[in-house]
Amino acid sequence: MPFERAKDYGCVFCVTGKEELVARSIVRVCPGLRVTAAYQEKFKSVKGVKSVVKALMLPGYVFFEADTDEEFLSRFPRIGIIRVLTNDEKDWRLKGDDYEFARWLFSNDGLLGFSTAYREGDQIRFLSGPLKDMEGMICRVDKRGHSGQVAVKFDGREVKLWLGFNLVELLPDSKRGRWHEENT
Repeated sequence: MPFERAKDYGCVFCVTGKEELVARSIVRVCPGLRVTAAYQEKFKSVKGVKSVVKALMLPGYVFFEADTDEEFLSRFPRIGIIRVLTNDEKDWRLKGDDYEFARWLFSNDGLLGFSTAYREGDQIRFLSGPLKDMEGMICRVDKRGHSGQVAVKFDGREVKLWLGFNLVELLPDSKRGRWHEENT
């Protein structure tokens, strides 16, 4: 059985609203790459009828998965892309939590489905769904809409996302608002 190498993940910052165009353009000029924007399922209510829709989760960001030794950045299209995200060493490869987020994103085909959550202000760990085992803090809850605003770490900063959810596990010794203080 041949040894399968780990993939590397990167991210481009692009013009908001052009994420799908940028993703298609990258795949066209670099057919070996997997590319996706981050999407999430949300509840939408129209005239009292609730449905599930797919919405962009991180406007302006498109993620890509590549082999470590592949040279492709010079082939990226210029239209819509503002810059390739890099670290302090000018390396495009995501590291740490950003790497884990991108790996998770690709393992879920770019779609954040519904997760489960607890209550506002608590540090949480998701028990099921696409964010399983990730940690964050619930900022706001909309019980009628079955959604809530959750703070998670991405690109070295706190990002607040509105997600659909049901139930999470409160982390031991968690105090309301403590996650924000410890992770900023």
